[in-house]
Amino acid sequence: MDYKLDTITDEELAQLAAEGDRAAFDEIVRRYCRPLVQFVAGRTAVFQDAEDIVQETFLRYYRNIGSFDNHYSLKSWLYTIAYRTCVSAYRKKRPIPLSQEAIRQMSDTSTKAEPTGDGIWSLVRDMKPEDHTVLWLRYKQDMDIDEIAKIMKKTETSVRVHLHRARNRLAKRICVSPESASVCGYDLNGEVFIERTE
Repeated sequence: MDYKLDTITDEELAQLAAEGDRAAFDEIVRRYCRPLVQFVAGRTAVFQDAEDIVQETFLRYYRNIGSFDNHYSLKSWLYTIAYRTCVSAYRKKRPIPLSQEAIRQMSDTSTKAEPTGDGIWSLVRDMKPEDHTVLWLRYKQDMDIDEIAKIMKKTETSVRVHLHRARNRLAKRICVSPESASVCGYDLNGEVFIERTE
């Protein structure tokens, strides 16, 4: 075929893959493997578990490739599959958070630097899985509220509220001393003043 796979959109790739183009499917895997592993790794004990979940994600995508609707984002669909696969694995075996050394190793191979620093993301990894997911998808993957809602099977309002609460919990983790409270937007009663979700 006469096209460059790295120059076409995700949705065009998905269409080609659905038509049986193996190279298009391989390009989808190339584009999304690392970001999905990073997303899942925050919820697993071992890096190989994250890789297994991502491999299962791509297998499920491949099995259902014909049912992909091009009116939706391929990125959202893949993250939805990964999220649900991760939840299933979590139910089977409660994961232990990835070690800081493994996270550092994974970050060293990343092509994209962490936008707000390792310190904040290490705090996020220690939060509840849903807090981690909503913060990761919003700030690491730069997804819109409606995309996150589809992935997490929640309403947009529920995602906004959850994101707001997760940011507040993160702010409390960051600002643990009374001296830093005023810098972080706390008053003495423990209220947090953080930006509203759009």
